[in-house]
Amino acid sequence: MKIIVLGSGGAMGMVTVRVLAENPEVSEVVIGETKLEKGRKIAEWTGSEKVSLHQVDVTDRKSLIDAISDVDAIASAVPYHLNLNVTKAAIAARKPLTDLGGVYYMTLEQLKLHREAHEAGVTVVLGCGVAPGIADILAKYGADKLDSVEEVHIRYGEVNLEPARYKWSFRTVLAEYTQGPVVYVDGDFKQLEPFSGKHVFRFPSPINERSCCYALYSGIATLPRTVGKGVKVVDCAMSYVEEDEQRIRVLNQMGLTRKDPIRIKGVDVSPRDFLLRCAPPPDVNVRDAAGVIVEVSGEKDGNKKRFTYSLAHEYHEAYGVSALAYLTGMPMAIAAQMLANGEIVEKGVLPPETGVPPKPFFDELSRRGVRIQETTQLFSEV
Repeated sequence: MKIIVLGSGGAMGMVTVRVLAENPEVSEVVIGETKLEKGRKIAEWTGSEKVSLHQVDVTDRKSLIDAISDVDAIASAVPYHLNLNVTKAAIAARKPLTDLGGVYYMTLEQLKLHREAHEAGVTVVLGCGVAPGIADILAKYGADKLDSVEEVHIRYGEVNLEPARYKWSFRTVLAEYTQGPVVYVDGDFKQLEPFSGKHVFRFPSPINERSCCYALYSGIATLPRTVGKGVKVVDCAMSYVEEDEQRIRVLNQMGLTRKDPIRIKGVDVSPRDFLLRCAPPPDVNVRDAAGVIVEVSGEKDGNKKRFTYSLAHEYHEAYGVSALAYLTGMPMAIAAQMLANGEIVEKGVLPPETGVPPKPFFDELSRRGVRIQETTQLFSEV
């Protein structure tokens, strides 16, 4: 199998490259990067002779199609705003694709290409990281065990064990904290103000209690439909620190998150674009812990029942990368491998919860040190 990883110079993409390179079933892993020097450093970091390098500009359709024309699958870790470019190129080249998610609104745009992908015989599996990704697959897995579903709650938490800036792309952070979250309640998608739904949630040790707020989450775009069974509530909250909120509020007050251009010395510049250009890259090597809890409640055989799935992972010593980077990049490698070897056969643009077969996926996670705990609570007869 030959798999290309686009955006492989980032914190998550580099993990995907290494996980694939360590898989004996994969014959070649192509680093698809704009900057060759960055790609060379990643190739050296993997320590694998199976890794090759291809310079590619994902904003250039010809460059992108040339890069993916002879591979068995594509794993894309490019910034989310480029996902549509990559999806269209994959369909045109008739190559299976997986990515890390589109921060809700980009996911909606990608899903519009479902018919085109299906007619071209192409499989695109969206959002195969930790959240979106593992969390959504767990939500559907739990829902499938119930006769009817009342609520689905996804909680992502992390704790840094040393000072850090951002471990996500700042572009993603900015989108989530300025556009405001979306939740699904009683059949409606509701847009909320940024930092809505603040609460304290307990995660597995060593994450423990963390302050959380609702997130602008890709899975909200698909889970109400894919879970079905009368589900009334689907939401996702992620941990945050007060400094995040204060920083975003200051940037908003200063007008630096505005998208409309302003003229400076005869040049039109968007304050937001300027801010993103100045932002530092994500921290890759932060010692941390990260995890998710997914709660699915409903009815089974006349009884109220709740399935809870939890996982937690600490800093990845072998790779020298944050838990977040490993938990995000590694699942995408598994999905890309499944696409390349034909384990995923359905065509079209699919969310992870319907595109990825859960049990083989969970087995692969376990082989790579990520184990999921399931607990069941049975309440009373309805």
